[in-house]
Amino acid sequence: MKELKKLDKEKMLIRACHKCTKITESFQEIERCSHCKKAFLPLHYFEKIHDFKGSEWQERFSNADDLEEEDLIKGLLVLW
Repeated sequence: MKELKKLDKEKMLIRACHKCTKITESFQEIERCSHCKKAFLPLHYFEKIHDFKGSEWQERFSNADDLEEEDLIKGLLVLW
């Protein structure tokens, strides 16, 4: 019997812009809409912002592998 290799699959985050409705796919949280350039806040913003320093802003956005379905905003985000 042939042995199948287990592939490490990364989760993909799919987000709809609430301003222009453009769909964007990424392996981490999306910082800006690729179409209209609308800025997005990271998920769990109020938990992450307490120790904020300006130079660490990009570190506030999580990788898709670190997110679960419960973390997403229904209607705007989906993990694939």
